[in-house]
Amino acid sequence: MKLETKYNEHLYVVFRVGIGALFLMFGVQKLFGVWGMPGGAAAFGTLIWVAGAAELLIGLALAFGLLTRLASLFGVIQMAVAYVLGHAMVAGWNPAVNMGTPALLFLLAFLVTFAYGAGKASLEKKLLGKEMF
Repeated sequence: MKLETKYNEHLYVVFRVGIGALFLMFGVQKLFGVWGMPGGAAAFGTLIWVAGAAELLIGLALAFGLLTRLASLFGVIQMAVAYVLGHAMVAGWNPAVNMGTPALLFLLAFLVTFAYGAGKASLEKKLLGKEMF
């Protein structure tokens, strides 16, 4: 049974923009040392700084609907690496123990945005008339 509403496309845009905004916030946190970032802003060129820059760019791309699939692909890769390096190798594979649940949730969300693309309200579609990737 398929649940259809007349708001499917609008709800997807809310999802895409929301995921983008939340991911963007993690990038801002790492790059500028705000919102409880341990140790303050990440030092330029470190792995944490690169992750923050990627989170900022991926978050902006999703929020604005610009190269959404490409950004989502990079997001999936980043979250897989983040989960393994930052969580699983540090405190074991159980996300309830290693605090890796956000990384796994973002990974799953990026799989959805990769599959569906930008949807409505996309800057890319507005500027170019179609999705490029």
